Amino acid sequence: MHQEIRRRYDAHVRANSVCTEHRALFDATAGGRKMITALGTYVADVERLLALQAQSIQDRRTATEQCRLSRRALRDAGKVVVRVASLVNLDDPMMPTARLPGPMSDDDLLAYARALLERVSPHADALVAEGLPPDLLQDLADRIQALAAARNEQAASRHRFTCAAESIRETLNRADKTLSALEAIAINTPAAHPEVVTKLRMAKRVGHRAADAAAKPALFPAPPSTPTDKAA
Repeated sequence: MHQEIRRRYDAHVRANSVCTEHRALFDATAGGRKMITALGTYVADVERLLALQAQSIQDRRTATEQCRLSRRALRDAGKVVVRVASLVNLDDPMMPTARLPGPMSDDDLLAYARALLERVSPHADALVAEGLPPDLLQDLADRIQALAAARNEQAASRHRFTCAAESIRETLNRADKTLSALEAIAINTPAAHPEVVTKLRMAKRVGHRAADAAAKPALFPAPPSTPTDKAA
């Protein structure tokens, strides 16, 4: 799908270049001026949206790496809290049995860490007296926030990419219609040189040209001839 979009965009870039080269022909009518301006706008919009998609991919990769780091840091902080809490004689009957579960989804890990923080926060002084670093509960809260933010950025970057893809397809379709109209103007303008129509048609062609396909080697080439074949 991405290759098809890229080929269509490249065709529009070439066609826009041809139209710009022969702008005087299209500027002769109000409709032609409007369409050639629109084509240039469509080409620029697709270029911007393709760049946005590329940035979205990079943002998602960065967020994924941040999720990995935040996940590990959150689990490490949770383990320390659970181990120290198990040594403290508290009124909370659930505290001695608190354990950091094994592998789980990020959503489950966030839910567990939030519940753990809520449970131990009222006993912060007792935990610190038992050896918990004074800033660890705040650190636990920060790591919860960091993982949640990275998860949100993952989702946001995917959303930006999808929205850009939809806009690209819509813009390419508009550009196709505009190009067809510009070609019709060139064909029906007496002053237009036939070369303009030919150049425009070649420029807007999407995919490989027939000549390029003919130049490709056959999928199953014939075996080379042998002396015996020549003799026959």
